[in-house]
This record gives sequence, C-alpha cells and structure tokens, in this order.
Amino acid sequence: MYQQLCALLIIILCICGQCQSEQSFGIDFDRNTFVKDGKPFQYISGSIHMYRMPREYWNDRLEKMWAAGLNAIQTYVFWDQHELVEGVYNFDDTNDLVAFLQLAQKIGFVIILRVGPYICGEHEFGGFPWWLLRDLTDIQFRRMNSVYLNAVTRWMSVLLPKIRPLLYNNGGPVITVQVENEYGSYKACDHDYTSYLRDIFRQNLGDNVALFTTDCNGPHYLECGTTKGAYSTVNFGIKTNITEAFRYQRMYAPHGPLVNSEFYPGWLDLWGNNHAKVSTSDIIETLDEMLSTGVNVNIYMFFGGTNFGFTSGADPDYQPQPTSYDYDAPISEAGDIT
Repeated sequence: MYQQLCALLIIILCICGQCQSEQSFGIDFDRNTFVKDGKPFQYISGSIHMYRMPREYWNDRLEKMWAAGLNAIQTYVFWDQHELVEGVYNFDDTNDLVAFLQLAQKIGFVIILRVGPYICGEHEFGGFPWWLLRDLTDIQFRRMNSVYLNAVTRWMSVLLPKIRPLLYNNGGPVITVQVENEYGSYKACDHDYTSYLRDIFRQNLGDNVALFTTDCNGPHYLECGTTKGAYSTVNFGIKTNITEAFRYQRMYAPHGPLVNSEFYPGWLDLWGNNHAKVSTSDIIETLDEMLSTGVNVNIYMFFGGTNFGFTSGADPDYQPQPTSYDYDAPISEAGDIT
C-alpha cells in the first residue's frame, strides 16, 4: 500500500510539474499587452530570411542578433523556393524551415512567422512560384479566385502542418503567424479572401494561435488589410509621429499591444541609385521613443543578405533591385556589425 501511495504521489507531482512548465502565449486585451507564460511580454525583434544566406551562416547571424539584445526574430516563408516545380516540395538544405526555426529557438528566440502566401520582401513575384503564371486566362491573384485559391490551399496543406508543432503553445518558438502580407497596399481589397486565409490557418494551426496582419499606418491601408480574428499591426520608419501612427492602429485594434511590425533601419536599393543609408541618430531616437512606451518592435531588416540567382524583385514601373539585399541593416550583407 505504501509503495502504491508513493507511486501515485510521484505521478501527481510529474503531472503538476508538466502543467507548470507548459508554454503559453496570447494577447491580454484588458492590459494591452502580449502575455507569455502568464507574464506581460514586450518583444524587440529583427527580420532575417534563411534563404538569403548559405545555411552555414545561419548560426552566426542568429547569434549576432541575440548578442544585440533581441528576444525575437521575424521571418518570411518564400513559397517559390519550396515549390519550384508544381507539386514537388523542397525543405532541404537552405530550404529546411523547421531546422532554421528550431535553431533560433535553441539560441533563445521566439519567432514571428509570415507565411504569405504573398510575402513581397523585394523577392521575385512576391514569393509566388512562377508556374502560377501558366494560366493567366483564369487566374486572379490575391482574391477569391478558384484557380489561385486551389494552389494556395494545396501549398498551405503542406506548409502549415509543419508549423503546428512549432507553435509556442505546442512547445515551439512561433508566437504569432501573419495572415497575407500588407494586403491593404493591394488593389483588390477582398475581405472574403483574407477571411478564407484566416480560416485555413485556424483549421491547420488551431484556434489558440495568435494571428496578425501588417499594414502601413494609414486608414486606407488598414481598412483593406485587416481581417476579423487577426490582430492588426502597423509599419513605419524613422521620424514618424508615433502617437498618430498608433492612433491608426487603434482604429482597428482598440485594445491590445502596440506593434510596429516593420521599423526600417535602412532601405532597399534600386539599380542605378546610390546605396540607401539612414541616419543612425534618427533610428535611435525613434526606436527609443517606441521602446520606452512599451511598443513591440520588429526591425526590418536586421540582416538582409543576398538575393541569389534571379530572385531579386522590383518596384512598380520596373525598378529592379540588385543582388544585394544589404538594406543598410545592423548586420551587413557580409555579416559584419555596422
């Protein structure tokens, strides 16, 4: 009897210990904050894309970001790199998304994940695979179109099950997942489409994952870019009136944490133009103002890297970006601290 009681006590203690050690992440709308493991949480994050460097550099760049004082990273998933041939999926070597996210977790980061399907990022075709262009008669991008959505749904049915075990609430590093990408800047303004994506994410990731949207800090962008059930955030750079910027966020997210999902320490380069540079003192001033008022900030980019091959994108009227995606970031394309 004594041995049975001891065994029962051990089991109870193990169960209690497991309950206490379970990870949790969410939004406290009453206190206007993220909550991580039961405590208020503010992130300072940096953007990095695994595709824009050799796999051998992943650890070096992430370690430098950790040493800089970041507690989170933000990263895109480039659909075209994983499905270069329709129906053939590549998650090996530089495309090993799970390994990259697990490495970031091992170093200590939590992760803000932007899975698209459109990601922009100054990447060719916004991350869409080339083969979507074979059916231009019937396809319409980023809206409720059956040809487009069939391809998106099939891709998400492959990608999202890989992400689910990596969600923070499941013991992984991923705290939030973005729905689409800066959709308010697109001409369609199709809320049925963004709601469709939201529902796909819920079906594949569960109901307790924190979904979010990201848009420029203006009413028109937010009107078209937000979707019910995903937390609305804004983007802006230096010398911005942050009170006004977050007033726009509050129009669509009246309660919850203040979030700048893309704070720009530099800018992209265009062929024929000088390398983009941003004043360090201006960066520090705006960043300090945000952090001191409890804003959650992601620095886009913290490490830019390289557009290998023909993967660089272009601005409207075809202003192409070069191979370099240095971005005048805190870590240079070569991996040096700037």
